[in-house]
Amino acid sequence: MFRKMRFILTLITLISILLVSCAYEQPAKQDNGKITEFNKLDEGEAEITDPPEDTTEQSISGLYAAERTGVNLYFLDEAAGQLSPETRKISGNESETELAFYILKELTEGPETSGLSPVMPENVKVNRVEIGENILAVDLSDEFHESKEPALARAALVNSLLDMGAFKYVKLYIDGQEATVSSDIDSGPLGLLTRYPVEVAEITALEEQNFNNKENRKVNWELFFRDNSGEFLLSEVRSITISEGKAAESIVNELIKGPITEGEGYYPVFPKGTTLQKTELIEGNSGRNGIALFFSKEFREKFTMNPSYEQSLIGSLIYSLTSLPDIHFVKIYYDNGYGFYIDDPVHGISLNRILTKRNYPDRMGKRIRIYFGSDQNLLVPEYRAISHDEKDVAYRILKELATNPVTPGAVRVLPANIPADDFKLEVKDELAVVDVPKEYFDEIRLDNNRVIRDLYALVNSLTDPINRTGITEVQFTVEGDVIESYMDISLKDSFVMNPALIKEN
Repeated sequence: MFRKMRFILTLITLISILLVSCAYEQPAKQDNGKITEFNKLDEGEAEITDPPEDTTEQSISGLYAAERTGVNLYFLDEAAGQLSPETRKISGNESETELAFYILKELTEGPETSGLSPVMPENVKVNRVEIGENILAVDLSDEFHESKEPALARAALVNSLLDMGAFKYVKLYIDGQEATVSSDIDSGPLGLLTRYPVEVAEITALEEQNFNNKENRKVNWELFFRDNSGEFLLSEVRSITISEGKAAESIVNELIKGPITEGEGYYPVFPKGTTLQKTELIEGNSGRNGIALFFSKEFREKFTMNPSYEQSLIGSLIYSLTSLPDIHFVKIYYDNGYGFYIDDPVHGISLNRILTKRNYPDRMGKRIRIYFGSDQNLLVPEYRAISHDEKDVAYRILKELATNPVTPGAVRVLPANIPADDFKLEVKDELAVVDVPKEYFDEIRLDNNRVIRDLYALVNSLTDPINRTGITEVQFTVEGDVIESYMDISLKDSFVMNPALIKEN
C-alpha cells in the first residue's frame, strides 16, 4: 500500500514537471484568453519536493478516499485458521463517522458468506464514534466482553476499521471507559490498537506478548504535549513498555523526554532536568484511586515559561495518566530544594488539591497544517492547534494564515494590513469559494510568482487531507465576481492541492 501511494505521489510530481515544461516551451500569447496556467513555476525557481513525510500515506489515502466503493469486514474462517475479509458495497458518499458506524453494525450482524463466522456478539451496541487526526475512537456497550475470543474480536474490529484507510490507530472504550484486556480492570490497559495479523495463531501470540506479559507489557499510548501558544494539548502516540505494572511511571518518564518529532506542532511541557522521584497510589473521598507524583526541584527552579505553559504541564499529566483504568486524579509535589516535598504553586495554579480533567476542560486540541511562503517562492508547512471541537475548520485555517509564521525563514501570505475577515469563505460540498478583496492584488502587484505562491498557500492549506475539511478544490473570486485572469494567471477555474510547491523540510 505504501509503495502504491508513493507511486501516486511520484506520478503527480512528474505530471507537474511536464506541465511546467510545456507551459514554458510554448510561445507567449498576446490576448487575455490565452493565459499561463496558475499552477506553474519556472523550473529554475521551484524545486520539486514531496509533501511532509509524516503524513504522506494519510494524505494520499485521503485524497482518493472519495473513490471507495466497498469496505472490508473481517470474520473468522475456521477452516483456514484466520480472519478473512468480506467486502460490502457502499455508496461512496458516507462520511468517515457514518462509515465507521456502518462497519461496526455489520460486524455485529455477522457474515453473509458461508464458511465464515462472527467474532463479535450480536447484541453489542455502538455508543459513540469520534474522529481524531490518526485515531478512530469507538465506544461499545459492555456486551463486547461477552466475545468468545476477545483477541479475535479486537483484531476483527481493528482491521475492519483501519481498512478505511484514514486512520492508524483504534481507541476502544467500553461504556465510556477506556477498554482493558478483560472486564477486570486489573487486567491492564489496551492502549491504542493498531493493525493485527490475520492468522489466529499470530493474533494470539501478539496479544500474549503485548498484554499478558506482566513483567514487560508494550502498549501504544497517547501522550499529551502543548502547542506553541500553550493554549491546547495535542496527543502524540508512542509505544511504551510497562515494566512490573508501573504504567504511570512509564508514562510520566516519556512525558519528561518531550515530543519525539520537532517542527510538527508539539512542544515540551517539563522544564529541563526534571525527574520523577517517586509515586504513591492514593484514595480520594469518593473511593476512587489517584496517584501522587513527586518531582525533583527542577520542576519549579527551571520553570521559565509563562502561566499558560504551567497549565499545559499539569494538563498533560492529567490527560496522559487518567486514561489508566485505576487512575482518576493526580496530586503533584516537588522538592523545595532542601529535600522536602511541597505543593506550592509554580505560578498561580493551586497544587494542594487533587486534579482531574474537570479542572482543565476544553484543553484538547487538534493539529492543522497550514502553508506560509519562502523566499524561493515555495510553500513552508507549519502546524497550528485549534480546539478539538472546532466545527468550522476552514474558517480557522483562514484566520491562522492571517498571522505571522513561527517557522524561521517563513513569510506571511496574507498582507498584514488586510483583516482576515475581508477574505470571505463559502464551502459548497468539496468546493471552497474564497472571495479575495481587490486590495490584496494591489499589495503584490508586478510579482506573478508571489501571487502564485501566496494563493497556493490558501489552496494547499484548505485542501490538505490532514485538516479534514472535506475540501478538494478552491475557486477564487474577486469582490464577488469570477475573473478571467490576473497578470496572465488564470482565475476562472478552481484549483487543487499542489504538492510540488512544498519546500522540503
